[in-house]
Amino acid sequence: MVYFLRFLILVLCFVVGYLFGSIPNGVLISKIFYGIDPRESGSHNTGGTNVGRVVSKKAGIITITLDIFKIIVPFIVAFLLFTYVESINSFMLGDNKEFNALGQGNTLSELAYYLVAFGGMIGHSYSLFLKFKGGKIVATYCGFALSTSWTAIPFFMPIFFITLKIKKYVSLSSLTMCGSYVLFTWIVYIIFATCGNSISGYLMLSEYGPHACIYFPVLATLGYALLVYRHKSNIIKIINHTENTAGWNKSKK
Repeated sequence: MVYFLRFLILVLCFVVGYLFGSIPNGVLISKIFYGIDPRESGSHNTGGTNVGRVVSKKAGIITITLDIFKIIVPFIVAFLLFTYVESINSFMLGDNKEFNALGQGNTLSELAYYLVAFGGMIGHSYSLFLKFKGGKIVATYCGFALSTSWTAIPFFMPIFFITLKIKKYVSLSSLTMCGSYVLFTWIVYIIFATCGNSISGYLMLSEYGPHACIYFPVLATLGYALLVYRHKSNIIKIINHTENTAGWNKSKK
């Protein structure tokens, strides 16, 4: 019974993250304040890039910001619950930390809050409120990155803007930046697994944030795989030199 309850808690964490991720900020903002449905124009996508392109720059920025925070907020709440509420943490760990499957870290408590973030990315891409359609998860992937290792962001944002400056493609810039982040997660985990938490702890918010457990690089990789899949049409257009270049609608405020 105890094992089943732990499993249900993990499922619940994913579902909660999925529901938060399913909130269609781009559609809500565009329809309520501008009377425009972003799904009917441009790339027909609900994410901030298309909202900025077919609605307004301001709407695009607000959409991206909200999409980032719909990952950060539930992740932080789950992290605090499964880390600092002793009854919950002890229940998930079990006797003698029986669920430390791969050494230090890698517990069910850690898996729980990582599943919240991963569920959010799935929800954004396949929203329950949009008949399982949605965005391409770039903003929500950034939300995952900010939640888990915000100290790395200053290193990866330049990758986005340098690529954008050279190639002019938002999609390519996003793929490059997020791909670099995946590499970072594996490097941090290897450092954590071999050298302890001294170095990777700093990169992962030190004692105030999640440890660099195996779920960190694995879910970052799975999230990136989904991001690449959602960008498959963009990748084809980039290869054929028919992808839309950067540019947002400045006619509406």
